[in-house]
Amino acid sequence: MTEQLPENNTETASEALCQHYPECGGCTAQDVPYEEQLSRKQLALETLFKPHWDKAIPVAPSPSIWNYRNRIDLAFARKHYPEPPPKDFVRETVLGFKREGKWFWTLDLQECRIGPAGVDKLIESVRNWARERKLQAFSSKSRDGFLRILLVREGKRTGERMVVLITNEGELDKEGFVEAVQSSWPCVSIQHAIYRGKAEITAADELHILHGKSHLNEELHVIDGPNTRKVKMRVSPFGFSQTNSAATEILYGIIRQWVKESRPRFVYDLYGGAGGIAIAVSDKVDRVISVESVELASVDGTFNRETNDADNVVFMTDSVEEYLKDAESKHHGLLPQSLVILDPPRAGLHPKALKRLLSLKPQEIIYVSCKPSAFAKELPSFLTQYEVTEMRAVDLFPHTEHVELLARLHLKQ
Repeated sequence: MTEQLPENNTETASEALCQHYPECGGCTAQDVPYEEQLSRKQLALETLFKPHWDKAIPVAPSPSIWNYRNRIDLAFARKHYPEPPPKDFVRETVLGFKREGKWFWTLDLQECRIGPAGVDKLIESVRNWARERKLQAFSSKSRDGFLRILLVREGKRTGERMVVLITNEGELDKEGFVEAVQSSWPCVSIQHAIYRGKAEITAADELHILHGKSHLNEELHVIDGPNTRKVKMRVSPFGFSQTNSAATEILYGIIRQWVKESRPRFVYDLYGGAGGIAIAVSDKVDRVISVESVELASVDGTFNRETNDADNVVFMTDSVEEYLKDAESKHHGLLPQSLVILDPPRAGLHPKALKRLLSLKPQEIIYVSCKPSAFAKELPSFLTQYEVTEMRAVDLFPHTEHVELLARLHLKQ
């Protein structure tokens, strides 16, 4: 059985279908009542892990099922037509998400039920600004055009907002763009990023502040029994953070509880990002060593450590596989009485990281997986030395097939 739903989730998904559903690839299950979505996710997890785990895998619901995302990445593109227009035809620039299963077809978005509240007005304002100035979307095929990505971020508890316009090289109407944003969705940070690569990704070779500050602030309230641990976070334009802040508080609360039960002296937070997990558990251990390959994330993490008075958190900028290699060869293993937290990207662990971690044999591992099927492929390797003692999930992604899985593994005696 799934956990009891919060009262604000009693609205069924089918009562508020987005006008773009089911064409838009952002949601795949808006027409399914939320309780049924959770039941399907639980069944999918239990079926996936049945060869190795015969108990229930409860799925904690998201506190909010609408406007829950704190980040969306909107693509500028040249309009796709069912029938190809003449070669010399100038395609209209659209702004939105890809159609489900069609990477080449971008919808001209009019609304988004899972994005930050009020973002519809921002999309309309920026679209009008671009059309008035006859700005064209960048084409990865012809390598011309100017507009690439509109990155939108929001601090759910602080209310702070950020917009980053990613473009090809060229002249930007800075004042006009800032006005388009501020008049529709006021922000504490508006920035312009220049990306020269060919790929259609959210990235930057240069970054310039047009208005306000370089980041936004967020605060997570991690439940700890009758108490709450407040974690203050600085969020940079391209820094990683879980996209559902309210559900992340539940996720971190589970991790914190497991750490409290295990009572390790040291925690290794591998793939640690800007330190959200590290800081959430830092007051329960002697030291947390957070390893992250992206230097900017480590910079944010260092700032977050100081903001939260978490002096016992150490941030290391390195790949996990290289850090574990050094732990093997230079430091004679991990510190005693250690617990390892893994929160890898969707692809899962690097094969060398998995091999080296198993050779180091930490007493306990907490694995956080945003793609359970990837973890399922790695699990047989873990089971050669570990046993699974608990599995739970948190729904960070309502109206999609995705879910965040947590697994607790203990070294066999």
